[in-house]
Amino acid sequence: MSQTAAKLDTLVAKIDAATMQLHRGEAEDVARVSKLLGAMGQSFTTTIFAFQQASTVRDGVAFIADLARKYPTEAWLGTVAAEQFRRPVGTLRTRYAMRDTADMQEAAANLAPELDGDALLRLARTMMVHYAFLLRRIRDLLPFYELSVAFEGHKQIAQRVAVSPTGKGVD
Repeated sequence: MSQTAAKLDTLVAKIDAATMQLHRGEAEDVARVSKLLGAMGQSFTTTIFAFQQASTVRDGVAFIADLARKYPTEAWLGTVAAEQFRRPVGTLRTRYAMRDTADMQEAAANLAPELDGDALLRLARTMMVHYAFLLRRIRDLLPFYELSVAFEGHKQIAQRVAVSPTGKGVD
């Protein structure tokens, strides 16, 4: 086995282990996101924005998978993948405290230039599964039932007073 293949196996095993932690509800990244506070001392917006950031990163990883599937032999593939993996590292790490996920993204960025299309596809698919579980756990932090009750109550009040949420009246 080549050194690059061994590095890929090690990284995939690390991502798989982190995914299992998410599956069990034990991931430190999610625990840290749950403690983030916004400017007004609340956590709702920081949680929503963390979810959106993770979703955006997942889309970027899916883009890499698609490129690796379509252009597996292109010389530029590893360079593009490395840049795509590297782009969100700082934001994940500093703004949303998803340090473990950022570390995996960074490791993927460092390894990507050495990988061919099949290896990049394997890595990207493994990361996409990780992001699916990460998004599920962050979503679980959000109070959807309470939001639904508040939203429906707001709609009823707005209809009774014939004022839209934007104050421009009901159409």
